[in-house]
Amino acid sequence: MRRRALLALVLACAPAAPAGALERLPAVVHVHSDVSTGDLPLEELAAAAERQGIGALLLAENFQLRVEYGLFPFRALTRVVREERSVLDAGAASYLARVRAAQAKNPRVLLVPGVEVAPHYHWAGSPLALELALHDTQKNLLVFGLTDPATLAALPVVHNRRPGVYSAQSVLDALPVLLVLPGLVLLLRRRRRLRRLGHAVVLVRRRRWLAGGALCALGVAALVRGWPFTADPYPPYAALGLAPHQALITWVERHRGVTVWSLPEARDEGEQGVGPVRVTWRTEPYGDDLLRTARWTAFGAVYEDTTRFERPGERWDRLLGEYAAGERSRPAWALGEAGFHGFSAGKRLGAIQTVFLVAERSARGLLDALAHGRMYALQRVPAAGLVLGEFAVRGGGAAATSGETLRAAAGTPLEVRLAVEAEGAGSAPVRATLVRNGTVVGAWSGPPPLRVVHREVFDGAPAYFRFDARGPVPHRLLTNPLFVRQP
Repeated sequence: MRRRALLALVLACAPAAPAGALERLPAVVHVHSDVSTGDLPLEELAAAAERQGIGALLLAENFQLRVEYGLFPFRALTRVVREERSVLDAGAASYLARVRAAQAKNPRVLLVPGVEVAPHYHWAGSPLALELALHDTQKNLLVFGLTDPATLAALPVVHNRRPGVYSAQSVLDALPVLLVLPGLVLLLRRRRRLRRLGHAVVLVRRRRWLAGGALCALGVAALVRGWPFTADPYPPYAALGLAPHQALITWVERHRGVTVWSLPEARDEGEQGVGPVRVTWRTEPYGDDLLRTARWTAFGAVYEDTTRFERPGERWDRLLGEYAAGERSRPAWALGEAGFHGFSAGKRLGAIQTVFLVAERSARGLLDALAHGRMYALQRVPAAGLVLGEFAVRGGGAAATSGETLRAAAGTPLEVRLAVEAEGAGSAPVRATLVRNGTVVGAWSGPPPLRVVHREVFDGAPAYFRFDARGPVPHRLLTNPLFVRQP
């Protein structure tokens, strides 16, 4: 401990290494406006962000908020639907146009359009048993980088039916339409019937209006409710595992977008009576699902909830270890996720931030930083927050920062430099932890600015380092990893 304290004192006067030509861009990720379930218009959100020194808002409007249930075999005819305001209500083109208009009114705050998507949910139970359970409506992904309206509108998710694709359920939904035929027969043909009037018997011809009208009404209702009878890509009546989520991730990547797993350890549950039927809903924390899917870009690591995923040796380190060992094609980046809908319940816009290191102050530059891990997650208060002064590894005359890989031969001396500063009043101690391959290899504490160096000799095995700093609650700073490999 004496050696560490001496080292920190010696380095206190050392300047923080500049991040090349990169600019810090504080941003709030996962923001809703009145386009979907948020309380505020885009223009008010941008103005509030500017007042707080926030340079970008990554919007995550609900893509489609729709839950439906229909009785087998005629799902469409018996379907009951509950839905809320979403992007698809007015259309993807209208949403993107609104973002452009709000951006033109306030060019000082970047507005990056994105959507929050539930690729699939499923039902369990039965209304006949007066018990229905709804699962995974909040197992969501955030999608950014799709700026073509047709591409955005075509996301392959539950209830976003594909044109020209049919299934057996399409046939079942279309069958009740045929009731129109016997209904028309009953309406058009007069039924002959003998009727006694006193001592006489009279032949009466009558159309069967009630039966014929009822059949026609059912047939027309089936046509209206089922048209165009195309198939749901992922019907909600069976558990499909992670196939819909992986399909969405792959589809977005093919269209050059990025996907972010949203709030993986948050819980969502409740219940409501619908007539005599008890309907419950639940989404369990799904951190393990991040290990079971591939080629997504990032995940919400810091948010206003208790999390374990990013702790040393936990599942984030498993993901990073798989990448370092060549078992994954890309690393898992961490970001701060706000989930901001409005100022109710004491919610603040800038409580959770992601600070991007961008080569250009544009949506393209921000998404490039997101794709390559040039960012750190931040939890702060309005008047003060931690600032990452430096996080870099040096060795063999080269250097790498967050998201980058240092190529070094075995036996190369490595130097990991860390610097945490404080913005705003106060000099409360900062606790800093350095994690190497899932294990804590260094811990320091002291007033900001805190600058330290960790030294070791590279043993040749793939390695990564990441850095976690904490101040008085709620202050926190979490970096993305940097990697070391042999040439």
